[in-house]
Amino acid sequence: MRRLSIAFVLVIGLCALAVGFGVQFNGTDVYPDPAAIDADYAAHVGERAHLWTEAVGTENGRLVVETEGLYLRVSDPPPAAVEVGDHVQIYGTFGPDRQFETEAYHVQSAGGVWYMYGVSVVGIALAAGLFLRRWRIDPDQWRFVPRGGE
Repeated sequence: MRRLSIAFVLVIGLCALAVGFGVQFNGTDVYPDPAAIDADYAAHVGERAHLWTEAVGTENGRLVVETEGLYLRVSDPPPAAVEVGDHVQIYGTFGPDRQFETEAYHVQSAGGVWYMYGVSVVGIALAAGLFLRRWRIDPDQWRFVPRGGE
């Protein structure tokens, strides 16, 4: 019973830390938020920024992204590599006329998210299956014991 109590306290503590981090962390605080950039865009020209955006279309051969009302035309990724609705992380420099010179980017498509979750579920199932091939739950003492051993 002591082990179960300790495990319970540790799991609750881990959950509390995860929830606390999620509540406190709302993106990066290094750069102004998109609404502040949009309100006075000219003051931010030449600054570097890291933004989480969503692809909304193309204009003049450039991808147009949006985050919290801030629309930008980015130099990378190319419009052919992104579909409308994909999430795009961009890092680079603000240019005039709402141009964003991208130094690094990462595209996360909806299909990629489902693939990530699918692979995770398969991995969990395989790990649990392999574990339970050698171990079984002893319901009397609330513990795992080797299969075949008493």
